This record gives sequence, C-alpha cells and structure tokens, in this order.
Amino acid sequence: MRAAVAVETKRMLTPVTEKKLFGKTILVVEDVEMNQQLIRHILESNGAQVVIARNGAEALEQVKKQIFDCVLMDVQMPVMDGIMATEQIRSLADPILSAIPIIALTANCDSSDLLKYEMAGMDDYLAKPVVEASLLNTILSYSGDLKSGKNNPFAEDQKLYDLTMIQSVSGGDEAFIRKMIHLFIQTVPQNVRELVDATSQGNWEQVSKMAHKLKSTIDSMGIRSIHDQIRTVEMHAKNQEHLELLPEMVKQVESVVSACISQLHAEIS
Repeated sequence: MRAAVAVETKRMLTPVTEKKLFGKTILVVEDVEMNQQLIRHILESNGAQVVIARNGAEALEQVKKQIFDCVLMDVQMPVMDGIMATEQIRSLADPILSAIPIIALTANCDSSDLLKYEMAGMDDYLAKPVVEASLLNTILSYSGDLKSGKNNPFAEDQKLYDLTMIQSVSGGDEAFIRKMIHLFIQTVPQNVRELVDATSQGNWEQVSKMAHKLKSTIDSMGIRSIHDQIRTVEMHAKNQEHLELLPEMVKQVESVVSACISQLHAEIS
C-alpha cells in the first residue's frame, strides 16, 4: 500500500497523455451512480473499456467471467463490501484471476484503514474524490501484461518490502524493528528451502504447511508482490489441484524472498 505523501505527489505530477489506457479493460466497483459515471468518463476518455459493478458480489461474478487489467474497488457498499469482495477474489483458484490488481476507492485513508485494505489483499488506494491524473497513473503502475500471464512481480529498483505493519506496532522502537528484520533474514531462507524441496519431491502436504507458515511472515514484512502466490500455493497444494502451476509459483516466491533479503541486508548495514 503506497501511502506515502511523496508517492502520491509524484503521481499527481506525472503528465497525463491522451488515450494512455487504450486497450485496457477496467472493472469499476461502485454503488453511487454519480461516482460510477465520473470514473467511467475519465477512463473511457483515456481509451479504456469499462465494466461497472454495483457491489462486491457483482464484482466477484464479473472477475470470474473475464480478465481485467485492474479493479477499482469501492470499500463501503451494500450486499458485499470491498474488503470482503477483495478477499473472495484473492481466494479464487485461478492464479491469474486471483492476482488481478485491486485498487481501493475510499474516503477513509488513515493508517489503520490502509492497513486493513492491505491485509484484505488490496494493492493500493485512491482517495475520494478521485483526481484524474492520480487515477490514471495508479492504474498504469499496476496494469502490466496481466492478460498474457507475464506480469513482472517487481522491478529491479523497486523496494520489495514495506515495514508499515512492524513500525505500527513498534511504538517507535528502532531496536525492535531491526530485531524483526534480523529474525526474517535468519529464519525465512530455511523455510523457503523446505518449500522448494517439498515441491520438487511432490510432497503437497508439506508444501501446503510451509506456504501457510510463510504466509503470515510475508504479510508482516509487506512483501506484496507474492501476497497472492503464496496463498495460491497453499490452497492448491492442500486441495491437490492445479499442481502443475506450483513449481513456477514456488520459484517466484523463492526469487522474491531472496531479492528482499538482499535489500534488507543493505538497509541494516
């Protein structure tokens, strides 16, 4: 969840070019008709195709029907709210559908709210009322080559972790934060090795167990690029379904964790 003011300011300053969303299909989940029409106008004016859902339940059904480049998800809605809808999408068996970028649309942007959105599986947020430049640039930052399944989980110069959660419980104790980083560096590589070994051996019960164990640690460290993959690995291994997908997903988890550890070493050195 990129909540820093500096990041939001950077988005605002990024020039908006005509039709920059051409070829992209966006699902807008919003129950207020005026907001629907406003966002639709911005997106369609910039070349996007737009599908509207009036609540989270409709959004879930739309996601099951087609692949979107991005979902703009209102948080407070009738029938099913945005939090529950996001959790449902993230639990879908299809790893492509469950990894769709989801951006919260909300007027509630304090730190506790942002943490709640992140824990539900939302990738980012936009404050209401929506600003056009911020809306377009946020969508573009997430809408890679998702439809062909080639979305790059992270750029080489991108920070792979977010210590917001740990900082929020630290009470400003820097020693505690460093202790948690060291604990991650010392313990997680072994857990990942066990996950890799179990995958290569086809020990799906162990794969599910290790993925479950890693899941909370990955969340605590804010490693969002593999938030969905580790859950999909756990679920597929537990149900022993779509097993042919797991080696590549586990390889991705291993790669991201390794890169993350390198970045953490650099931060505390």
